[in-house]
Amino acid sequence: MKVHINIFPIAGLCNQSKKLDLNLEEGNLGEVLILLEQILDAKLSKLEELIFLHNGRGVDKRKEILFQDGDQLWLLPMISGG
Repeated sequence: MKVHINIFPIAGLCNQSKKLDLNLEEGNLGEVLILLEQILDAKLSKLEELIFLHNGRGVDKRKEILFQDGDQLWLLPMISGG
């Protein structure tokens, strides 16, 4: 199955927006994180600090997420306000 990934510019990860299509076998978030870690040459701890949106909805990374063909996943930097 193919999942479309949109990555916004994130300090220490990428300087510009990226779009990736990942071909998944298992279709779960763990598999996505492992592939992103390899593609972006980033540590998993850095990826876990990001905000994830799955088809436009926030993701609780502690719960298991199963993707379907054509799903969208956005990775955004953590935003804090003051």
